Amino acid sequence: MKHYKRYSKELKLQAVQEYLAGYGSQDDICKKYGIRSKSKLQKWIKQYNGYEVFKSYGTGGSQIMTKGRKT
Repeated sequence: MKHYKRYSKELKLQAVQEYLAGYGSQDDICKKYGIRSKSKLQKWIKQYNGYEVFKSYGTGGSQIMTKGRKT
């Protein structure tokens, strides 16, 4: 039986920001925050970087398409 560990948004954000600021390697950050795998941290970094690019286009994270097309 597998038990999945859940991480808070705050922990994810803090871990990613610390890594990107150069406060340690991915292994160091994982040990510090009790993250079970480096791939999990890498996934969060990808998501974080993706959202940064998305927000810089001026949408502010809101949905771009609010209406569907008429059929």
